[in-house]
Amino acid sequence: MNPLSRLGATFLRDHPDAAARVLEDFPAESSAKYLTVANLSTAVHVIEQFTPGYAASCLLAMEAQAAGQIFAQLQPDLQVMLLRLIDQNKRGLLLAALPPEQAASIRHLLPYQDGTAGAHMEAPLASVPEELTVRDALKRIKRIRRGMKFYVYVSNAAGQLAGVLTLHELINAPPATRIRQLMHDHVITLSPAQSILTVFNSPYWQEYHALPVTDENNVLIGVIRQKTLRRLQEQSLLSGDVSNGIGTFLAVGELFAVTAGQLLSAVIASGTALRQRTPRD
Repeated sequence: MNPLSRLGATFLRDHPDAAARVLEDFPAESSAKYLTVANLSTAVHVIEQFTPGYAASCLLAMEAQAAGQIFAQLQPDLQVMLLRLIDQNKRGLLLAALPPEQAASIRHLLPYQDGTAGAHMEAPLASVPEELTVRDALKRIKRIRRGMKFYVYVSNAAGQLAGVLTLHELINAPPATRIRQLMHDHVITLSPAQSILTVFNSPYWQEYHALPVTDENNVLIGVIRQKTLRRLQEQSLLSGDVSNGIGTFLAVGELFAVTAGQLLSAVIASGTALRQRTPRD
């Protein structure tokens, strides 16, 4: 590996977040080229650090297969956020990379107005009917590969939110016990029409790291996590600081008398090397 490639690989390894900020100073097509040749886990990490608009542009600049592989590994809340920024005619290419049930859940979340709780919630994947036994509920939860599973939400026969319990409580309960016997029936909920600022200022975040969202009929339609709110806050703080990463990168580059463009090439080259040496996830 030549010195530039070593520099790019070292920077990616030691400063992945700053590297993401650096890439945002280049056309999305250039960053997409790096993400396509990089190890899948590296590509996912970098996409997660991008501002949503730039991340969406990168995915659109890739071939459908590569974009789908990366998109499928993102957190559900980020998947929804990115799809809102993509033309409806192109959303299907990314949704096709997801399991049908998950894709259907995400499609259900997309119509809510931007700036509301509904626009930033994710599908409530960890939900079970109150009539299930603990044994059957655990089997259902185990089939969920991604998404928030700490809280398990419970629905009644009418599909309404009836209660909640933690995964820890579920795991430690007798297998034959019915969920309705274990659940806590007092559940704090959010409305999808609430502004995201109101949601952010809710006092209940001191007690919970996720809150369910229900419609006017008390049907569970989504979940908002503290992690999602932190992501939104970080993006607002970073919006004016995107150029800071490139300054750091160029400061390192001056030691080698190279330009930003050459360093980007080094990053892309290091991604190629990493892909050759490390199997994709």
